Amino acid sequence: MSITAPVFLSILRIQNASQSTTTRDYEYEAVLGDVRAKIAEHHAKELAAVLQSEDAAVTLRGLITRYAAERMAGREYDSDALVERIFEDMAGLGVLTQYLRDPDVEEINGNSYKLIEIITRDQVRYLYKSDAFSSPVAAVDIVKRMVRMGGKLLDEQTPKVDSYVGDGVRISASIPPLVPEDKGVVFSIRKQRKGGVGREQIIQSGAATPEILDFLTMCLCHKVSVGLAGGVGSGKTTMQTLLLNEYIRKNEDHNNRINVIEDSREIELLEYDIDHDRPARVMYNMTSEAWSMMRLVADSLRYDPALIVPAEVRDGAALAAASAGQTGHTILTSFHASSARDGYKRLRLLCNNANSGLPNETLLEMCVDAWPIMVYLEQQKDNVRRTMEVFEATGIAGGRVQGNLLWKFDIEKTERDEDGKVVNVRGTYRRVGCISPRLYSFLRDRGVPEPELLRLFPDARPEEEVMPS
Repeated sequence: MSITAPVFLSILRIQNASQSTTTRDYEYEAVLGDVRAKIAEHHAKELAAVLQSEDAAVTLRGLITRYAAERMAGREYDSDALVERIFEDMAGLGVLTQYLRDPDVEEINGNSYKLIEIITRDQVRYLYKSDAFSSPVAAVDIVKRMVRMGGKLLDEQTPKVDSYVGDGVRISASIPPLVPEDKGVVFSIRKQRKGGVGREQIIQSGAATPEILDFLTMCLCHKVSVGLAGGVGSGKTTMQTLLLNEYIRKNEDHNNRINVIEDSREIELLEYDIDHDRPARVMYNMTSEAWSMMRLVADSLRYDPALIVPAEVRDGAALAAASAGQTGHTILTSFHASSARDGYKRLRLLCNNANSGLPNETLLEMCVDAWPIMVYLEQQKDNVRRTMEVFEATGIAGGRVQGNLLWKFDIEKTERDEDGKVVNVRGTYRRVGCISPRLYSFLRDRGVPEPELLRLFPDARPEEEVMPS
């Protein structure tokens, strides 16, 4: 459920207080308030689902009809008109609704009220002028409604906000004065695929190889932290979800609890591991104005999780995550960076935001210790999200991260259609390096069978075989 009844009711009170009633019918406002208060209290789940499901929309209309009839008992009124008006005020998002329900749509970007981009894996379509919002005011009204569904308020005092619309749908939006009045609004909506993406889908799409996924899962299950670096839309959340579900299925430790910390709810994990007949041990935490990502990461140690997942770090939370990684906790997180090796420099810069006073080299060493494995993902011109690099960091020398590039995706050919658009990026995944003796011994000593290590890295050797006598 993306929103609780008390939270929704508090949002409605704020909304009612902020709306002008000079142009609205007072009696309608009273009916609307009563109906949606009852629905928010008793049917919050149906309300949250309405944007992802036509069936849920039908259910919501039925509930509105029922509660409106109770409220209007003994009076004459146009039932259809009243129900439709209440529905639109509660959940209607105009032109955006059908695209929010479309499972093929991955992103919806509004550059202004009259230009909206509908992005699927294969193409970008445009809603322009009459196909988009009718006016800047109409666009702002709809986007404010979406933001309120995530418990946030978008107004002149807070003209820029990140929120969510149901589980797995994130919205970032700006309105005047940050946006010109004649443009109305700028927004970006990103949808996470319901149920996540399975291992075979990842492999078949070309996003990774079986060996890469086996190795990353092996690392997480045996206390080796992993960082996921990449740009917006590079597939970080998809990879994160897949690896966590693999962790649930394969980690046999007595403590395999996962603590997921997010700004907006996107990661949907297995609730039950059928193969082992056991529930998944997952805790979910959401940031708020009072509880930042940094604070929740630090607080998570009190709950003794085996794996801490700050879903995406953008600030000093990176330092809290690095500190947790140095205390024996496994960390899986994502952040923006332009390569695997650059990921460590990016983490160091984020750590600086915590104002710890620690020297840059110390912070870099902390990041290398905390995340021995770094993965770089990229969405390429053919819209396929690929694992471009898997890197093992082994230390610092001269202020630069040292290590081994384990896998990389080599681009061999770019194919274009008759209009010059890239339709296919041909390439090959290559294992180009070997894990260090230190990592080999670490994984072996924590239960990974040596034949499995040698299957992935035939030339790998443990520390005792390479140390001078």
